[in-house]
Amino acid sequence: MTGTTQRLVSAVVPKKVLNTDDQLLNALKKSSETLHNITDRFTPLMKRFDIYFFWEQEKTHLPHTTAYVVDESSAAPILDNTERSGIGANRSQMCKFEDGNTSGYRIVAAALLRYNWEASSLIALRLSQAKDMLKVQRSAETSELVRACDQE
Repeated sequence: MTGTTQRLVSAVVPKKVLNTDDQLLNALKKSSETLHNITDRFTPLMKRFDIYFFWEQEKTHLPHTTAYVVDESSAAPILDNTERSGIGANRSQMCKFEDGNTSGYRIVAAALLRYNWEASSLIALRLSQAKDMLKVQRSAETSELVRACDQE
């Protein structure tokens, strides 16, 4: 874990937690088993979702330093079928927009509006696919029951 991350966790997490258990800090380390497990479980699900990664473009003021809390490559990995954009703010301010005219607000609002517009047709498609799969499953179960009855 970088010194910046350690300082951020120390500032945010109660001392009682840090003094009694280093699990949180270990889980946040680059290449930790916990992060690998999360990635391994999430990666197969990604293709079912529209994903838009955002990253901070301004450094955060921390005790004794100013740094990016999460660097661009970690916050917004370049992956197939995902979108990504920097937000002109630090980690603390990147979700707090002054008004609807800020560039960060316009980027996030445009993505949400587009995803909302696309959602109804995607939901209808997935519902249709689920119904088709259920019909196939029920048909297979019925065939299995008929075969079992015939064997008796």
